[in-house]
Amino acid sequence: MTTHVRLSNSLIGFSLFVTVSWLIMISPLAAATVEEIALLKSNNREKLLVEGARKEGKVSFYTGLIVDQVVRPVKDAFEKEYPFLQVEFFRGNSERVAQKVLTEYQAKRYEVDVVSGSAATTMVQRAGYMQRFFSPHLAEYPPELKDAKGFWGSTNVYFMTLGYNTRSVKPSELPKTYDDLLNPRWKGQMMWSTSRGSGAPQFIGNIFTTRGQEAGKAYMQKLKQQNIAKSTASARQILDLVIAGEYPIAIQIFNHHAYISKTAGAPVDWQPLEPVTATNNTIGLAKNAPHPYAAMLFLDFVLSKKGQQVFQKSNYLPAHPDVPALQADLKPGGGRFKKANYLSPEILYDKGNDWVDYFEKEFLR
Repeated sequence: MTTHVRLSNSLIGFSLFVTVSWLIMISPLAAATVEEIALLKSNNREKLLVEGARKEGKVSFYTGLIVDQVVRPVKDAFEKEYPFLQVEFFRGNSERVAQKVLTEYQAKRYEVDVVSGSAATTMVQRAGYMQRFFSPHLAEYPPELKDAKGFWGSTNVYFMTLGYNTRSVKPSELPKTYDDLLNPRWKGQMMWSTSRGSGAPQFIGNIFTTRGQEAGKAYMQKLKQQNIAKSTASARQILDLVIAGEYPIAIQIFNHHAYISKTAGAPVDWQPLEPVTATNNTIGLAKNAPHPYAAMLFLDFVLSKKGQQVFQKSNYLPAHPDVPALQADLKPGGGRFKKANYLSPEILYDKGNDWVDYFEKEFLR
């Protein structure tokens, strides 16, 4: 009798074990948190993400990228890859994207899944609203193009160079180094933008971080004597003024803008000064993402070589080191320049105000 009871209890215990194990197998992440999904590294990771994403049906993307040039192509390519998902997006500059996220979170409205922008992810992260994530594709990126803590990866890169009017500047007299900008020939002949995001303050940041504060300030005092024209216009608009012949040289313009205009027949080209000022557009996962499975599929896609090729075809400069620009020499190692100084989102966030203050004090007063 005792043996029978013990056997029955053992069978009951075994039955409960089998039942619980079966439930876990059929729904391994049924109650998974955003963090657990974001850091998932199992062998069947993609399968689990796809299964979860099918139930979510969409992903919400807040970005500073240009809609018609790259956001829609990325959306179309991703939805073709995952036809059961729809990408909804909001577009604004980094400050606008960050402010929208912060406003929503303060109101406990969790609507965004993926945040992207040159500084947006850092601003949101500093507020405590970004989630660390794992993507197998990030292993292929160099340290300067991914966050050491796992809060962001990079979609594309930007390189700031000189832009010049080919009718006004002879190849033999073109500045090749930063010190060449001090040549009396160029006094009053150059122009730059006052924009914090892509103008003179970033130029100053590149000089300070590569030469050091003391030597950097000494150089900037010499450059100040060149009477560089200033404008609140964007880097793109500054380049257009150079194309129109207003000034021979623009300092701190996007090299791919000059390339695009040149291929369209404009009398313009670009010249790198090494180390070239470089920045990157970042992308990451919101802390309380409402569609975390779909969001991780989206992040994986954008960071993959296949997703990066969408940026390439859109005339952006892909961040992935193995995906060249359409015009290969627009990126380091492509033939025109080798050295680039990446001003990370954290450096821009922490030091940006200092560079703006220095510029305003020394160049605007």
